[in-house]
Amino acid sequence: MGKNLSFNLILNERVQKLLDDFATVMNVHIVFFDRDGQPLKRGRGEECSSFCRKMQTDYFSYEDCCRLDLVMEKKCAESFRCESYICHAGLGEAVMPVAAPGGGVLGFLMFGQYRCSRTLPAFLLEKAGTKEEKALLRKAYNSLPYYDAEAVKKLSGLLELLVDYIVKCELVQPEEDALYSKLLEYIHGHFREKLTLAKTAKALGISVSTLSHALREKGHPSFVELLTLRRLEHGEKLLAEHPEMRIAEVAEACGYPDPYYFSRVCRKYKKVPPSTLRRRF
Repeated sequence: MGKNLSFNLILNERVQKLLDDFATVMNVHIVFFDRDGQPLKRGRGEECSSFCRKMQTDYFSYEDCCRLDLVMEKKCAESFRCESYICHAGLGEAVMPVAAPGGGVLGFLMFGQYRCSRTLPAFLLEKAGTKEEKALLRKAYNSLPYYDAEAVKKLSGLLELLVDYIVKCELVQPEEDALYSKLLEYIHGHFREKLTLAKTAKALGISVSTLSHALREKGHPSFVELLTLRRLEHGEKLLAEHPEMRIAEVAEACGYPDPYYFSRVCRKYKKVPPSTLRRRF
């Protein structure tokens, strides 16, 4: 990892509120990605719109969307500016770099799922079969916000200010926070185990009180939340990539021997049960 990238992205509650408020006011879909293209946070905790879900299941695929996201993130990292584009489903999307002070890309902020045209694109109408399906497509499409080129430019400008604030005031912490980095690394390698705060503190060579105090003092999430988010991240990956796995198997692979508890945790943090997440993927 290069010198310019020796920073940690810390997405706390204040950042989440900023994302939620902006997404609500502008009625757009917002997602923070890390520099490897993995989603970190979603504005309002929302998944794709009903229109996009239909596109991914009936017309294109979720993988098509992910590939396009990665292509545009790469282009954004090279140009180091906001890149606007039209996705497979004819919707407007834009991605901008989250830059570290002094240069380097920490991650990406992507916003979109807005209409650039007031009418449903002709190529989608051609793909639709019956009149009923065309009508449903139009209804789902028209439920999305419409922004013309000038509005998108202003929206991008507002988000650039928001990103600038987040980087300067919320997200960036120097790599000197070595304890937090070690904690994340340990959780990443051991989240499948029966992990406790005491066991983790012992592995890091410090006391439980020292670890807890360090997290609170610097505004980090709690140990339990960090462990839970890592387990759910792995669970989402398994649900998306391994449809043959039963929910109980996914739960066990994430460190939850009780699938019902895994489901409760998923509902709390993702707002939906694992089965719903799998259908979306």
